[in-house]
Amino acid sequence: MNAQTLETLKTVSAQYELPGTLLEYAHCNNGHINDTYHVKYLNGDEPVDEYIFQKINGFVFKEPLKVMGNIKEITTHVKARKSTADCDIISYFDNREGRNFTVLEGNYWRVCHYVRNSVSHETAEDPKVLRSAGYAFGRFQQLLSDLPMDRLHDTIPDFHNTRKRMDDFFEMVDRDPLGKAKEVTEDIRFFARNREIASKLICMQEAGELPLRVTHNDTKYNNILMDKTTCEPLCVIDLDTVMPGLSMYDFGDAIRFAANTAVEDEADLSKVGLNMVNYEEFTRGFILASRDFLSEKEIENMALGAIVITIELASRFLADHLDGDKYFRIHRPNHNLERARCQIKLAQDMMLKFDAMHKVIEETAMMTAI
Repeated sequence: MNAQTLETLKTVSAQYELPGTLLEYAHCNNGHINDTYHVKYLNGDEPVDEYIFQKINGFVFKEPLKVMGNIKEITTHVKARKSTADCDIISYFDNREGRNFTVLEGNYWRVCHYVRNSVSHETAEDPKVLRSAGYAFGRFQQLLSDLPMDRLHDTIPDFHNTRKRMDDFFEMVDRDPLGKAKEVTEDIRFFARNREIASKLICMQEAGELPLRVTHNDTKYNNILMDKTTCEPLCVIDLDTVMPGLSMYDFGDAIRFAANTAVEDEADLSKVGLNMVNYEEFTRGFILASRDFLSEKEIENMALGAIVITIELASRFLADHLDGDKYFRIHRPNHNLERARCQIKLAQDMMLKFDAMHKVIEETAMMTAI
């Protein structure tokens, strides 16, 4: 253990009513943004208590007060609504001053229980894992479906405003700061052909056809803790991007991640496509949990949400490639170009399978409505 880190954790710990003595910690390396520590306490003759201490990345999250304010709002709301059998959401302890965060040397820290007997999955082919993931994110939205939107901060304005994302992309193409646009003309044509499709959901929302919901905005199934033995969903985590949005964005981003036949940056495009088995399993779990509050218009556009969010991410990857890889961290030359082309290929396959995708949603919604 690093002595300086240990002292920092002890200083943070002193701001909370945590019984016992800090025994040891381990740095968690599976996160990409915040600094996370698994901390163990010795509490007399009792078994060791375990907690998660996390330092928020102030570079990524410029307004941590708003982030923690949103988390406080939704966890309070969920506690008032859920039963003990429900999948929970992560909640952070209040410190001695009654805040769900502690500021130390300009850094924002937060503390929560470590969820025992849990696991998060980085990959999943097990149908139970996919159904549980779908159910957890659907239940997350269901529990928050009656929370007024004016109680939440929009922490990342225009995060999924795909019309603006398309505008930003073509502005980057026009500027072409590194002269790379001529190398990706066919990729650019893809976005030109599908610009209207990509903007459809935001246009419908602005026209009042689709309601704003409390959305997670990072619905990868590794953001769900599941029971190691049963695969039952225990807890939805990583709430930093929670804010008002469209239900179809959460569903679509989860499908983009869970039902791709390849990894997100696969360079061999022959391996990339939509896995319909995974798609069906996740969809069934999601709709089972959310059917009683989703509008018919939302259900009608869920499959489109998967296409829209995949196009959006592809445009962001390609724009970053044209701009010199300033936003997304790369691990090899042309990494963001490979990511973009992978997402383009996935979106194209989704378009080919759109009718089948929509049929799964329709049939599942009818079954769960009975």
